[in-house]
Formats: sequence, C-alpha cells, structure tokens
Amino acid sequence: PLVGDEPAELITDTAVDWIRRNRDTEDWYLHVTYWDPHMDYLQDKEWTDRAAASGPAPDWPTQDAIDTHAEIYGPRTALDLHYAGGPRTSSVPHNMPEEIRTRADVEHLFNGYDGSILYWDHHFGRLLAAIDEMGLTDEVAIVVSADHGEAFGELGSYGEHGTASEPVQKIPLIVYWPGATENAAHRSNDALLYNIDYGPTLCELLGLDIPEKWQGTSFADAIKPSETQREPIPPRDYLVLGHGAHTFQRSVRTRDHQYICTYHPGSFDVEWEYLFHVTEDPHLERNIIDEQPELAAAMRSRLAEWWNFYAGRPGSLPDPMQIALQEGPTLYSRPEEYAQHLRDTGREPLAERLESRLEPQHGAVPVSWHAPASIRTVRLRKPAGK
Repeated sequence: PLVGDEPAELITDTAVDWIRRNRDTEDWYLHVTYWDPHMDYLQDKEWTDRAAASGPAPDWPTQDAIDTHAEIYGPRTALDLHYAGGPRTSSVPHNMPEEIRTRADVEHLFNGYDGSILYWDHHFGRLLAAIDEMGLTDEVAIVVSADHGEAFGELGSYGEHGTASEPVQKIPLIVYWPGATENAAHRSNDALLYNIDYGPTLCELLGLDIPEKWQGTSFADAIKPSETQREPIPPRDYLVLGHGAHTFQRSVRTRDHQYICTYHPGSFDVEWEYLFHVTEDPHLERNIIDEQPELAAAMRSRLAEWWNFYAGRPGSLPDPMQIALQEGPTLYSRPEEYAQHLRDTGREPLAERLESRLEPQHGAVPVSWHAPASIRTVRLRKPAGK
C-alpha cells in the first residue's frame, strides 16, 4: 500500500511483532498510527455493511442543508467530494459516493466512515488481546487519540479537515493507565484541553521534569486515582485553535461559543469571520457574528491577547501564517487551478467569488518582505567572548 494507506491489519501485525521482540525491555514507547478512519475510506465492503446494519445514520445534514451545500465550493464539498489536487472519482465506491446531493448519499458516506472505524476497532482489539496474551496488560499504558476530527456537512465540508471549526478541532482522548485509571474519580472529563497538554501530562505521570518552555499544562490529576488527586483540572476560559493546511484560520473556543477568523481561504468557501453558539448549534448553521457584537469583540480580544503573548514578544518567532499569506495554503489545492475547475464544471459565479476573496481590496502589494537578521535574544544569551 501507499504511505498513508496502510490498513489496520498490517499496522497491528507490525506493532504486535515489535512488542513481542521488545517485551522484556524496560521503559519503551511505541507510537502506532492507524489511517483507516480518514478519507479515503478503504476498508472492504463487509465492514461498511456492518456499519449500515448497526443502526440509522445521524439525521443531520437534512435534505434542506444538503441543498444549500450545493452552492458551497471547495475541495471535499458536496459537489467536489473527491477533489484533491485535481478532480477525481470515488476510489472506493462502496464506501464513498461520487457526490453529496441526497440523504442517501450522506448515509452512504456515514456508513463508509463508520465502517472504517469498525475495521480499525477490530484490529485495535487484536493489539490489546496480544498485549494481554503476553502478560503486559498491567504494565503497559495505552492512549488513543487523533490529530484532527472530520467534518460531515459543517461549513459545507464532507470527510475533510480543512478549517479551524469544532468538528475538525475536537478529537478523542482515551487513556488506560495501570494502577490509576481504574480507580479514577471520574470516568470522563469535559475540560477545555489542548493536544499540547499531553506531553506535560506524560511527564508528570512518569515522574519526569516538565521542560521549562513547554506551553501545555498537565491534566494528570484527571487520570490519577481519586485518593491521590489534588484538585480538578485547572479551568481554562478559552482555547485558541488553528488550521494551516487547507485554509489559514484561527478560532477561539469557550465553553459555549466558537469564533473563527480566516486569514487566507485557500480554495474554500469560508467567511472572514464566524461566531457560533456551539452548544445550541453544533452543526454551525447560524453565524451570529453580526447579532452579537459585544461577544464578537470579546472573542477578537482573546485572539489578539493570545497572539500578542506568543508571537508579539521579544524572542518570538514570526507567525507562520503571516509569513505565508502571500502564497497561502497550496499543498493540497491551488486556488487558481480550482477556480478553473469551477468554470469547467459550469460554476462561473463560484469561481468569481473565490477569486474575489483571494484579492481583497485592502491595499496590500505583492512584494517580498523577508528581512534576514541575527537573533538578538540569542546573542544576549551567549557568554562574553564567545
């Protein structure tokens, strides 16, 4: 298989073999990457059929929502479900329809996604069974997480992770830690966490010092047995999240709301700003940015506060999104090529809308601004005479 297409069966076989060869080694760490619950969904039809038979698909997006999505452009949208660097057809028709035009198409895609999870879950179960068979269950900590979520209609995207929105940024985190989690005070926790909190958490659980410059905060107390917990996870008022592969966006997530700011749309049909009440509107259908000006201002202020602290202080590295704004996110789709694709498929107004967003009338000129210089804060740290 191609890199990134390795099936769970092969990944599990490889992981089990490695563990068998290292089972008597102390203090090892193994990172296992499964690709299956990721577009394209490549599992055999039997898994998709099992997913379809397990119960009905979610009732959203409705047909009305699907109809509106036909007017939203971008790779992995309703009418360009398989556009990736260029137009493609479904590589696995039993898992993914050609387009999203009806509820039947949505259910087809949901079943393909759920089938990929069933397939992964089966082979992950084989990994757990092998660990148990080797007598390591009480010695090996297991953490399951992901690098991103998947949108299924939110902001018009399907099977994609192209924005800084809730379905893309919300990821699973399941922890089994021998001697701890089975006696934890709570089986779940809904605190606002970053994925960068994971590193400090591991350090604390392993009794290691947390490096000084790490930005994350340990949530080890949520994992430890109840009798050793000091206090609940320190609360955060908000998170700042980002996306820089398909679009350039940052978002601010509080307990109930999400504000999204677009710096560069790439090839996607996104607004410059969004504000959603995520608790009441989990599918992000109602942008309330104009209805809630005070809340919008507070969210913008939080984003500016975050940026000023991490990118606007002495020694800060340049903001990579700012550096790349002239080129934009082009790894997976070049906007000019996608605009031509829209024209080739009879969607001239959408092509014009895309191009207008790539050339906002704000006075910017296309010149290089790179200014090489030595790093003063590094020079200041050097001992005299060095």
